[in-house]
Formats: sequence, C-alpha cells, structure tokens
Amino acid sequence: MTSHENRYIEREKSWLAFNARVLQEAADESVPLLDRLRFLGIFSNNLDEFFRVRYAAVRRLSMEGISGEKILGGISAQQLLKDITEIVIEQQSESLRILSVIEKMLERENIFIINESETNKEQQNFIKEFFIQKVSPELVTIILNDLDEFPLLKDTSGYLAIKLVMNPKNKVREESEIIQKKEVRYAVVEIPKTINRFVVLPSSNDKQYIILLDDVIRYNLHSIFNIFDYESISAHMIKITRDAELDIDSDLNKSLIEKISTSVKDRRIGEPVRFVYDQSIDKDTLAFFLTRMKIDATDSLIPGGRYHNRRDYMDFPNLGRYDLLFRQNPPLPVVGLSLEGSILERIKQQDFLVNAPYQSFSYLIKFLREAALDPKVTSIKITLYRLAKNSQIISSLINAAKNGKRVIVQIELQARFDEASNISYAEQMQTEGVELIFGVKGLKVHSKICVIERLEEGKIFRYGFISTGNFNEATAKIYTDVTLLTSHQPILRDINRIFDFFDVNYRVHRYKHLI
Repeated sequence: MTSHENRYIEREKSWLAFNARVLQEAADESVPLLDRLRFLGIFSNNLDEFFRVRYAAVRRLSMEGISGEKILGGISAQQLLKDITEIVIEQQSESLRILSVIEKMLERENIFIINESETNKEQQNFIKEFFIQKVSPELVTIILNDLDEFPLLKDTSGYLAIKLVMNPKNKVREESEIIQKKEVRYAVVEIPKTINRFVVLPSSNDKQYIILLDDVIRYNLHSIFNIFDYESISAHMIKITRDAELDIDSDLNKSLIEKISTSVKDRRIGEPVRFVYDQSIDKDTLAFFLTRMKIDATDSLIPGGRYHNRRDYMDFPNLGRYDLLFRQNPPLPVVGLSLEGSILERIKQQDFLVNAPYQSFSYLIKFLREAALDPKVTSIKITLYRLAKNSQIISSLINAAKNGKRVIVQIELQARFDEASNISYAEQMQTEGVELIFGVKGLKVHSKICVIERLEEGKIFRYGFISTGNFNEATAKIYTDVTLLTSHQPILRDINRIFDFFDVNYRVHRYKHLI
C-alpha cells in the first residue's frame, strides 16, 4: 500500500512548487527579456505573500507547541518550517542565477544595469543631483545605537543596514603598545517606495543605463552621514516579513469596520517570520540587527544577494524597447454587443459571455453606468471583493444611488491585503447612501455576482452578470476570467436569493440554477 507520505504533498510545499513554475517562466528563453524580469518580480511578490500568510500560520502552530501533523498532512509544524526554509533558499539561489543570465542578455541589447562603482563622471553628476532633488527629501534614516527600543521596520519596505566605523577619539596604552579604540555605529535607511526603484541614467553611444535606487543611496552615503567622523562605512540590504494574519477582537461595542481597521493597523507590528539579508554583510552587523530585532532560529533566515524586494521588477521600465516585451493586442469586441447602444436591450434578447482580457471589461462598466441612469431601474445589488485604485465600479454605484436607485453592496472587508482599501470604499459608499452588507460570520464572500431590477410594463424584470473574476478594471487587463451577462430570470432569481441570505442569513434558501 502507498505510504501516507507518498500520497500527499503538503499544501505549503505544493504552493512553493507552483511558484517554482513562475520561476521557470523567468528562465524560459522564448519569453521576451523584459517580461522575464517581470516574472522574477511576480515570483518574489508571491513569495512575500506566502511568508506573510502560509508560513506565518505554520509558525503559529509551532510557537504554540502544537505538532500539527493531523492538520498538515502527517508532518510536524517544526519540520515543515525547516523544509520550507531549505526550499526557499534553493529557489532564491536559482532566481539570482536567472537574474544574472537575464542581465547578461540585456547587455547584448545595449541595456546595462550598473551599480554605484561602475558609473562614469556624467552619470555621477546625474546621480548626485537626482539624490539631492528627489531622494534626500524622502529618506528616513535612523541611528540605532542609543535607542532604547528598536524602530519598527515595515514588512513591505527594503532597508539598508549601515555600519559606520568611527575614527578613534582616544588612545589607550596597554603593554607598551598603543591600541586604538574604534567605536562602531549602526543605522538603518528605508528605501523610499514613492520613487521608482529603477533610475534611468543618461544614455551614451546608443547604450541605456539603469541604476537601482539602493545604489543611488549607497553612492550618496557620505552626504547622509557627513556629520559623523567615520573612517569607513558600509551598507547592506535587509528585509523583514511579518505575520499578516488578522486578529479580530470580540468587542460587541465595535462595528466590523472598526474591528478590521484596528486589526489592519496591528498587522504592521505583527511577529517577524522571515529575515532576508545580503550574505556579504559583516557578521557583527548581522548579529546586531538580529539581536535588537529579537529574531532567532525559529524564524526563517534567508541569505540572499545584494538586492531584495525583487517584486519591484514587475515595474521595470520598458525603455521604449517594445521588441523585448510580449506584443500587446487590443481587446476584441463581443460579437453582437455594442458599447454604443443600450446594453440592457441587447442582453434582454440573448446572453453574452465576456472573456477578459481578450475582450474588454468596459462592457461591465457600461452595464452599471446604464443601470445608474435608466429611470426604469429600481435597484442594483452587487458583491465586491477586490477593486481598482480609482474604481469605476464604485463611481457607477454611487452615481446610481444619487439617481435614487436602491443600491445594495456586499463588500468583503476581509479580502486579504485589500482590507484597508475596501474599508475606505465602504465608508465612501455609505456616505453617499449605498446600503452595505458586511458578510456572514464565519464566511468569506468570494462570489462575483450582480443583479438589477427594472420595472417593465408594471412588472419587475431582472438583468445581471456572474463572473469568475474581481470587478476590477485594472486586473481585468491581466487575468483570464469570464463573465456571463444574462437576463435569464430563473438564474437571476437565484442570485437575488443570495442577497436575501446575506441580509437574513438564518434563513436557508434552495437554489435551482446555482451551486
């Protein structure tokens, strides 16, 4: 009989295997070079979320002394944490190798990613001016030695760990020899997120140059620390990842929005679960930071290269080299469905399937815009999970409420890492008269559905849509999803019952067309 270990792969290891597949895309020579860099960014971004959520959950089991073998498929939490760290170190090493290969191939295309020691005079002048005008006003620099409490490092930011070896202030005679006492000071510099990580330098002889913001700061270290009398200074990048689990309190006097808002704020002080560092960092500097940050062997210590937060490669500049990117195709029209005329009239005649990103998300926006203005529409009900930064969906719903429609929105406040955004949108809609539903205790509403009610010849007639993807016009340009636009009354009656359940969830409904 097959052993238990052979029949199951732990969920966390399976997820890491999936992310290794993303890394394969970065290594694939058939993928355009700049898109390969972006796959490296996706790999890094995925790994950050993995540690904030999945690794953190296993670590909680371990810290509480729970073996977790039944939950984790036959492996203890302690062993799984060890295995994860080993796999991640191997994957990080592979990602650095792939990055090195890509950088060499970019050089053949006359694109050079250089560091502060490889700059010429013209580039140095540019870097100095760029630092003074753009970077210096944004910098947060903290001297650490004299602080009673170590400052809180954000898990979404990268930092430079600074070591200053000071010039000796006095000399001590010992055994007829002069020994110089050298004071060491430590500091940390937060790399600003408000500035693009990749700084494009002046081109020369048809060659394009990029320097990372980290190295712009390294080049200007003396400008930052010129008040200190030091003989040497070094800077190595570090990065911390924190437990992102929300701990929602049970205070009955607080609203759900208040509870989740508090939990999101508390996330910034979550327990550290991963510490990534430049493996060339001095041992005493590493020891100082680990000790002061109270990071020990129970956390995942990942030695890495000179640069971390490689998720920023998702925003690597295209430099006008569209030949090094996948060709972008404009979205195709949905046959028989026009953005010019009435979309509700067409849906009444037949159903339509919109396949994003190959077809435009604009059809859904048009649907809601028309419903917001149509005098015959009496209500709009919709579920929301993840939204764009400047959401046209929200704009359409507020527009409808201002036009006297009854607008009911089930918004999921616990959408991972979008909690703050959804709270902000919820408060905005509430101010404009939109009725909000915040879900059912113990359930996370992940369905993407909408139904509108329209008065036609004295009777209620429904239109709506069901989608596999978020109502997010930004991600709809990237993710593959399908949306059914329909006026099929039995299906829409089932959707309407779902909203009845959200409102009064002790009453269980029977559904004929929805699972």
